[in-house]
Amino acid sequence: ENVALWDLENPVLYTVEAVLTGADGTPLDIVTQKCGFRTIAFDAEHGFFLNGRHVKLQGTCNHQDHACVGIAVPKSIERFRILKLKEMGCNAYRCSHNPPSPSLLDLCDELGMLVMDENRHYSTSDEHLLQLEWLVRRDRNHPSVILWSLFNEEPLQGTETGYEMARKMSALVKRLDSTRFTTAAMNGGFLTDCNASMALDVTGINYFIHEYDRYHEIAPGHPV
Repeated sequence: ENVALWDLENPVLYTVEAVLTGADGTPLDIVTQKCGFRTIAFDAEHGFFLNGRHVKLQGTCNHQDHACVGIAVPKSIERFRILKLKEMGCNAYRCSHNPPSPSLLDLCDELGMLVMDENRHYSTSDEHLLQLEWLVRRDRNHPSVILWSLFNEEPLQGTETGYEMARKMSALVKRLDSTRFTTAAMNGGFLTDCNASMALDVTGINYFIHEYDRYHEIAPGHPV
């Protein structure tokens, strides 16, 4: 009762403990998981809302690698990066173009940074759907995660085939997590009669600034 909400300036976290016991009540395994409670919403006219409060998303696209250390980034450097971004005025972090390390999401939970968690492969093959399922199952308890990004700048994005792929991938995500929104980073094709954006909750557009208003006219009820 009276749960404290996770927010950007006050990222309150709770700990859930799951205990597996034997027939005699002896603990066999214990897993602890941090989580937070908040509400999120997107509106085509007014943007993003966190806990019912309008928040303007101001973020950056971030590759995992860091100078001098490569892809295996120590948590201390991840913390430095998140704190530096917050100092610059950022409140949102796009994981470009692959799932982030668990430690980075832990830090975003702890420090109050919203996350667009990005899938690597735009594909509906059995193997790649399993990878998408792994991503959602792994990260769905993180309050910092607000968006599942299904792909980045793929050739099929503006085709009927691309739409069907996004529809199938979105359905998989919704089966595992009905509380968040799907998006993708499109660099074209979003003005065609049938394209991937039609299967997404939030349309992501890379570049093409001059087409934002036109897209809004074509799909007036669709958040961008």
